[in-house]
Amino acid sequence: MPRKSDATARTNAGYAELVKRLLPPDGPDPALLGPFVAMQTQAADRLLQLNQEWLRFTTDRITCDRALLASLSNPGDPAAIASAWSEFYSGAIDDYSALYRRLWGQYAEEMTEAVFDSQKQVQDLLMTSLQGAGFGEHRHATPV
Repeated sequence: MPRKSDATARTNAGYAELVKRLLPPDGPDPALLGPFVAMQTQAADRLLQLNQEWLRFTTDRITCDRALLASLSNPGDPAAIASAWSEFYSGAIDDYSALYRRLWGQYAEEMTEAVFDSQKQVQDLLMTSLQGAGFGEHRHATPV
């Protein structure tokens, strides 16, 4: 029966091997570094998409703000001014609501997918690192 110290030694050796493979003198192991880079690239791409969507939305809202200011720059009938303000706020509330529903809906879907993708990537990474450290090579269901 293996002792706890044997398991600890194997675990420490596995960590040491993982660090050597990630940061060897001749550069990182692509099999281990690749998943990290892929996750970061996906996150950066999605952040760029969200920022572009927010920029489009902000541009549209500023255009609406300018239209309101233009209509208020020629004061006239108080009912027309009140109507302009009412239309502006009603449109702004609708626009912000639609944007947040759309963005948060997309975000929730993507986060769910990302969780499953990340779990798979971490499992693959762990398996690669454990195999590189020699774990699992001598395990048998029955004593040999």
